[in-house]
Amino acid sequence: MIKFHLLRNGRDFIGHAILIFLPIVLLSIFNYIYSTNLFPIEVMVDSVEIPVILTIGFALTFQIYGSALSTETLAQDFLSPMRDRLLATPASPRKLIMSVLLTSIILSFLQTVVIVIFSMIIFEARFESLWAVLLVLLLSVIVNQLLGATILFLAKDAKTADAITTVYGTMTAICIELYFPLPDLRIFELLKKYLTPMSLARTAIIGIIKNNFQDILIGVLPLILIAVILFILLRPLSKKVII
Repeated sequence: MIKFHLLRNGRDFIGHAILIFLPIVLLSIFNYIYSTNLFPIEVMVDSVEIPVILTIGFALTFQIYGSALSTETLAQDFLSPMRDRLLATPASPRKLIMSVLLTSIILSFLQTVVIVIFSMIIFEARFESLWAVLLVLLLSVIVNQLLGATILFLAKDAKTADAITTVYGTMTAICIELYFPLPDLRIFELLKKYLTPMSLARTAIIGIIKNNFQDILIGVLPLILIAVILFILLRPLSKKVII
């Protein structure tokens, strides 16, 4: 089933192109703006190089949008007339759902890797302990795919789930000051570092880059907990869809 879903999702060339090239374009634009001081904006980069902080931000943002890889497939299979056909087959519905999620995680992570490699080659972004950074990015992908599926099964409508995911991705990107700095208030500092899965992943990655073990734990442990909780929630939610 995994091979089938890889081939199925791999055919969406336009979707993959958007999730790879749009963050690359935005990364290039914002890197130019901030590197040349085109606008008098003081970017809050936490003592990390601008290409690195932008790469982290856009990679994490488009992982959220990349949850559409699983939600669109799951909606086609279980929230449409296709559901009755699938339930009539010998295949286990839960195994089908897990196969969709696993293949979506693989494809979304590969998209993230392309963005990171592009930044390293073109902008000479330097990632300390790259393998550890990639592990956190993989963990973030898992959380976002599980979150997208959870939202879909709660909403029971693909358009509503996509709208929620889009708003969530946009707002969390703003919270980590990806596009512009926020007022110097405690609430914004908490949002930037701890209060969303994206900010936790960002905190962990910056902790890796700066060899700050405390930030790594603060970012990684809650992400693992969130992933476990979402995975547990998916069982009863998916049961309502497949019954």
